[in-house]
Amino acid sequence: MNKLKKKNLVKGISIALFAMVLLITFIPTTQAKPLRSTMEVYFQPDFTIGGNPIWVGDIHGDLEGTMSFVATGPIPPKDVGFNDDNFIGPWNVHFFTEDWEIVTPDGKICGIDEGCTVAANWKFRMNGVVTYADGIYSNLVGHRVHMHGQIDWSQLLATGVVNIN
Repeated sequence: MNKLKKKNLVKGISIALFAMVLLITFIPTTQAKPLRSTMEVYFQPDFTIGGNPIWVGDIHGDLEGTMSFVATGPIPPKDVGFNDDNFIGPWNVHFFTEDWEIVTPDGKICGIDEGCTVAANWKFRMNGVVTYADGIYSNLVGHRVHMHGQIDWSQLLATGVVNIN
């Protein structure tokens, strides 16, 4: 290759790389802003595994509507005594998996999570992912979800925070 062709090739590649950098720098991203809401859900003693929800209630904040959780395993006892060793386990912690759903006037968001509840203080934590979303939330599929809070068995109420990042 002669010097002129090499010089033109290097110049062309340099211009193309510079143009790509400019495009990447100035094109706005379509990333969703994190959503943060609080939930108040009530224990449903008539739940069924994979069927009737175990928790149902309201969600407020960036998301306004209703929220429900369907237990997918392991199954806790339906009474609130929770003296069953199979529920709490040897470390006084109940590990669980569940499907959840948020319904708002602007769309529905569904997901899965796994987490734990500590019997000593009835605090819970769970992490999951959005598996379905429609309406204005359709861009949330695949986003991470974190929830944490407190269960008050005297009121059969769980309150907490829902973060979708």
